[in-house]
Amino acid sequence: MFRQLMFLLFCGVGIACMPALTQAAPVEGKNYSVLKTPVKDAPAVVEFFSFYCPPCAAFSGRYFVSQAVEKILPPGERVVKYHVSSMGPMGKELTEAWSVAQVLGVEDKVELPLFVATQINRSITTEASIRQVFIEAGVSERDYDAAKNSMAVRALTAKQQEAAKAYGVTGTPSFFVKGKYLVNNGGIQPSTEQDYGKSFAEVVSALLKQQEQE
Repeated sequence: MFRQLMFLLFCGVGIACMPALTQAAPVEGKNYSVLKTPVKDAPAVVEFFSFYCPPCAAFSGRYFVSQAVEKILPPGERVVKYHVSSMGPMGKELTEAWSVAQVLGVEDKVELPLFVATQINRSITTEASIRQVFIEAGVSERDYDAAKNSMAVRALTAKQQEAAKAYGVTGTPSFFVKGKYLVNNGGIQPSTEQDYGKSFAEVVSALLKQQEQE
């Protein structure tokens, strides 16, 4: 599992390490773009991802982007993380699985195993195979089944699918700030690969402050 995980995290992602930028305001068209139709009453930061997306796996387990962004958010606030149903043959089922993970509070336990199962082992072919990942991660069969069949999971799954439409998501990973700005992943220029998450968070922080001033 460890070797498979390392392969997943270090392959398929082409984020170059470029010279560090001086601390400056992010530039529209380079570091971010503005949505033509802003999303009303949007959370501070929303991330869209897919378990079929190699860069999403790297963002989560190699660059720790969400964790870095959460450090610049006010205490108690977190990145709202939605799965995209339109990618891959089991996309809808994996969105439901992410709803189950959120309802049970086991996102940290199942996220990377689901990436590995989807992209490396390629074992995610049925709903039963998704269920097995949860069980192997320590979630009881009873808890999983109860959550999967709950109104809370159905509502959260629908919410994720509706959010993807509202934001006009066309690719993953996608980070939106205040329902108005889309961060350009390729426009982040860290001095080292290890600083990518921190540099990403700095852009998000600047956009949050910019939105407050507008």
